[in-house]
Amino acid sequence: MTADPPAVLERRLTRHADVRAVLADPRFLVPAAPAAQPGTGMAWLRGAVSRFSNGAEHACRRARAEGLLDALDPVRLRREAREQAGAELAGGSRVDVMARIARRVPVGVLATRLGVPEDRREEVAAAVTAMAAAYHLPPAPGAASAGDAAVAVLADALGEGEGLEPGLLAAVAGALVQACDATAGLVGNTLAVVARLPADLSVRWPVEALLAETLRWDPPVRLTRRVAAEDATAGGVPVPAGAVLVLDLAAANRDPEVFPDPHRFDPGRFDSERFDSGPRRQGRGGSGGHLGFGSGIRPCPGERAALALAAGAVEAALTHRLADPEIPYEPSPNLRVPASLHLEGAHTTKGPR
Repeated sequence: MTADPPAVLERRLTRHADVRAVLADPRFLVPAAPAAQPGTGMAWLRGAVSRFSNGAEHACRRARAEGLLDALDPVRLRREAREQAGAELAGGSRVDVMARIARRVPVGVLATRLGVPEDRREEVAAAVTAMAAAYHLPPAPGAASAGDAAVAVLADALGEGEGLEPGLLAAVAGALVQACDATAGLVGNTLAVVARLPADLSVRWPVEALLAETLRWDPPVRLTRRVAAEDATAGGVPVPAGAVLVLDLAAANRDPEVFPDPHRFDPGRFDSERFDSGPRRQGRGGSGGHLGFGSGIRPCPGERAALALAAGAVEAALTHRLADPEIPYEPSPNLRVPASLHLEGAHTTKGPR
């Protein structure tokens, strides 16, 4: 039996240097989404956000999103996330972090800071979760219609009846969606390893180091793609125009040429004095940092906000232990996000973990 060849050639890159080179090369573009009329839900949103656009259009949309995010106070984001996550964990009883905290808290905090009324926080957090499930193509079964309805919920919460400008809706929606699954995965993946440690070790490193090493060792976003706009070279191999490059961020983050002993979880490899020095984290190898927030031409514009929100949620849970060592993960070719992760207060934990 034979199969038809793929319509578009795909090549996978796994070396850190090769992935970074492609991310910095303007000849490689993101797969773009077609434009759609406002009011058409997820189809419109994908065609209106910076994530699925290139060139001048991307630059304009990205600048708008950056303006919204750069105006936020990361100290406040972190404090609010810590307080809300702490309220969910209060009492030490068993809590599913993924259901109660990992998406709900970061998205809710960010939404209110981006203009959503406090009394609609929970409604919008649920809507953004539905939008995230339908953001990338193909969406999960049933996700498209739920995502369409969710776009309308967010528009109404932001004041659609008062003449909400579509570009603002797209910028806010894009920021919230980008902060949803990826931040949930960062919180869940960090706690999945840290909550297995003895209590004295879980607080040995700064939360910033725990997050940085998780983004390297077990990143929530595993892959990204680029399309060659013209004939080029990547990883020392010719790439014809139209070919798709699959950039394996997870593999690149374990490249031994950059990170010694790459398969060991070691928060100590990230020096604390670098945490506030800029958006790029440097590996001990000196030739580049983890790729958890991308690199090059279009690194994630929400890195600062995402780290603040994730830090607050993780800080609240550092003294908790895993209630169930078996952690299922959501089915996804691109994301690594726990489907559930149950924690309980250390004083309620019975027996060795």
